[in-house]
Amino acid sequence: MKKSIFIISALTIVSLSSCWWKAGGNDPGIEYAPDMYYSKGYEPMSQFSDSSKYRYNPYFMTMREPVEGTVAMGQLDYQYPYDNTPEGYEASAANSMNITLDEKDQLEGERLFAIYCSPCHGAQGGNDGAVSKKQAVLKPSWANYQDKYIQNLPIGKIYHVVTYGKNSMGSYAYALTPKERWSVATYVKRLSLMDSTGMVPPIQVINGIKGAAVVDTAAAAMPMNSTKSEPKKNK
Repeated sequence: MKKSIFIISALTIVSLSSCWWKAGGNDPGIEYAPDMYYSKGYEPMSQFSDSSKYRYNPYFMTMREPVEGTVAMGQLDYQYPYDNTPEGYEASAANSMNITLDEKDQLEGERLFAIYCSPCHGAQGGNDGAVSKKQAVLKPSWANYQDKYIQNLPIGKIYHVVTYGKNSMGSYAYALTPKERWSVATYVKRLSLMDSTGMVPPIQVINGIKGAAVVDTAAAAMPMNSTKSEPKKNK
C-alpha cells in the first residue's frame, strides 16, 4: 500500500514538473496568470498617454472621481454654498452657524486664534502682531477688532474670510475644520466687545446662530463684567 502511494506521488510530481520544465530543465517561458507574478498596481500621481492600454479613466487619471453630489463620511460640514467671489462674500452674511459651541469649543477658538491669527492681528486684535510690526503694509484698513466695522460684521462673513482669505490674508481652511473656524470667528466677536481696560466678555454657550440679523444679538448676549475670560490652560 505504501509502495503504491509512493509511486502515485512520484508520478504526480513528474507530471506537474513537465508543465514548467522542458527536457534539460530549461524554463519554457510560459507564465500562467502573469498578473500574479507582476503586480499592475497604479501610482495615484502617475499619468498615462492616450495610446496606453492602461488608460481607463478620462484626463489621463489613474483615479476615478467620486459620484457627483456625494459627500465623504464625516465631511458633511465641509459643504459650503458660497463662492470665493465678492458676491459670495456678501451673501455669506446670511450664513447660519448650525452648531453648538460650548465652553471647551470657545476656549479652543482662543487657542487657535493665538496660533493662526495673533501673529498678524495681535493677541487682542489690535493689528499689532509681530508680522504686522515688520510689514505694516499687511495691516487691514480698520484699526483693531474693537472698530465698529468688526463689531457690526456678521459672523458669517468672518467665517467666509477664514475659509477663503481676503486681501492680504490667506485661507486657513487647510488648518482649521469648519467647527474650529466658527470657534475662532466667535472669539473675534468677543474681542470686538473688549472694553478700554482690556476686559473681554465671558464665554457663554452658543447654540447656533441663524443668519446675520442674530449675530449682533448673540454678541450683545455676552455681557461685560469685571473679570477677564479664563485663558486656555495647557494640559
